[in-house]
Amino acid sequence: MKCPNCGDRTAVDLDMHSDGFTSDESPVKECGACGLVWRVKTEAGETKIDIIKQPTAVK
Repeated sequence: MKCPNCGDRTAVDLDMHSDGFTSDESPVKECGACGLVWRVKTEAGETKIDIIKQPTAVK
């Protein structure tokens, strides 16, 4: 998956199951280049990007 911040494709799935953070439908991703943590979720039929942690590095 392409990072919505820097466009890099080095993403890692994070296995976080702390009551509602990750589900099979919208796994949490972390960009290996900039550090952005996000998930893609669908609300009312519309796809949205949910930013969990802002990037730590600027590419």
